[in-house]
Amino acid sequence: MNLNLIFKSLAVTMLMSVSAGAFAHASLQTASPKSGEVLDKAPKEIVLHFNEALEAAFSKITLKDHQGVMVKTEKATVDKAHPETLRLVTPKLGVGTYQVQWSTMTQDGHRAKNQYSFQVK
Repeated sequence: MNLNLIFKSLAVTMLMSVSAGAFAHASLQTASPKSGEVLDKAPKEIVLHFNEALEAAFSKITLKDHQGVMVKTEKATVDKAHPETLRLVTPKLGVGTYQVQWSTMTQDGHRAKNQYSFQVK
């Protein structure tokens, strides 16, 4: 049998055996407050839970008000007991719509980002 054909067959077999999860990025599983949620009372923190452990140095949450102005907050932190959870303590928020923007990097180096809004009435 041709040696080149053997190597090609081996390469295809190895690629097919790699788990699909190895190519996945962190995806948001739950958020508090939820996307589109209308709250009677402002949240004290934003909690995002992902399907993979996060790298704290490269994962963040920013918060903007209804005019697109960034709300001053402390830095978001990865929960030490649950490294797939990212938390942001919020200052006192008034009535209005807020946009949560998040970006993450997982421990395998994959990056993801997205945004959503919630409202305080």
